[in-house]
Amino acid sequence: MSLSAPTGVPDSLLNRDFVLVTLANFVNSFGTQMLTATLPVYVLVLGGNQTDAGVVSGTLAFTALLLRPAIGWLTDVWLRRPLVLVGTACYGLGSVVYLLANSVPTLVLGRVVHGFGLSNYTTASGAYLADIAPLRRRAEAIGLFSAAQAVGLIIGPATGFFIVDWLGFRSMFYFAAGLAFLACAVSFFARERRRRPAGPRPAWSLRTGIVALEALPMAWTTTCLGMGFGPISAFIAIYASARGVENPGFFFTVQALALIISRPFAGRLADRRGRETVLLPGVALTALSLLVLPWAGDFPSILAAGALFGLGFGLAQPATMALLIDRVGSQRRGMAMSTYYTGFDLGISISSVALGMVSQSWGFGAMWTISAACVLLGLLGLSGGRGQRPAVLAGEKTTKFVGPLDR
Repeated sequence: MSLSAPTGVPDSLLNRDFVLVTLANFVNSFGTQMLTATLPVYVLVLGGNQTDAGVVSGTLAFTALLLRPAIGWLTDVWLRRPLVLVGTACYGLGSVVYLLANSVPTLVLGRVVHGFGLSNYTTASGAYLADIAPLRRRAEAIGLFSAAQAVGLIIGPATGFFIVDWLGFRSMFYFAAGLAFLACAVSFFARERRRRPAGPRPAWSLRTGIVALEALPMAWTTTCLGMGFGPISAFIAIYASARGVENPGFFFTVQALALIISRPFAGRLADRRGRETVLLPGVALTALSLLVLPWAGDFPSILAAGALFGLGFGLAQPATMALLIDRVGSQRRGMAMSTYYTGFDLGISISSVALGMVSQSWGFGAMWTISAACVLLGLLGLSGGRGQRPAVLAGEKTTKFVGPLDR
């Protein structure tokens, strides 16, 4: 499918607003990935077990899952930027709760606050990115935006464990909160692309306010990818530590390096050769990385699995999001992004808890194998989307930028 830009819309990608939103995404990722990697270990420090670690990790995605439909509807009927600001602020507030926590239930409360921020930030920032990205370079824009997130993944986990070893968990929580509020400040200066819709806002309804039906095939694929991402986030630090890895954050560093290499390349290839060209090998490599983990008994082999996971996920994620945006009009982007991330949150929350129980009962080897099988089931989403007609992208109207005073 060839994507044609509307007349008069430039193909320039590196404009002020794209740079700001991408910078904010990096800063958010830096702080969030510090917490993702270290919180499961902190659960054990507070006296919890592997199931508790899965619950703490899964609560983030489960909270976002419950709120996504309402946030998606609000993103469409209101504006993107205010919800981005709410999301980044809640990232910081969540870190404050972690700082005050002295029990596993209090950590769960912090994850609820963080999950509320996640539902706002990822839904609204995804819609905002779609608003400002040139049509012919949409997958490339998503790839670069995601690559900035991967840079945060490179330095976040290793930095988090370094701060914990040097200064303790409290200092790490202070640092994570500061990063979140910095991301909020950076996002403040990004201009709103979408004007506030004129007239009365359409009422929320069960028919239009839960999911975007046209987004369901890709939501299924990203649910299955989440079934691979969830166990990695929740248990790789515990798994690597049990195998003598002194700083498990290096797994995430290698994973993120592979993401940075693959995501911009994958975006350009998906724009030029089609989304499935990169989506199919991406899903396959993600599953393969999980199948490698039961046999990874030393530091180099665990890092190799991390590289495979980063490469596969880096290929698959921009392609799924671009394919989703191709198939919805601009007025439904918020709900479409909500549906997409609802699938991802569902996969993460289910796998973090259920596969945590599997690891507790039958060991990590069974957990990684089941996770890989779930990822491969995501390929069914491609067959489900073949009959859909793409949105008429060439006919989409653009609006001028709205300045800081026009909020």
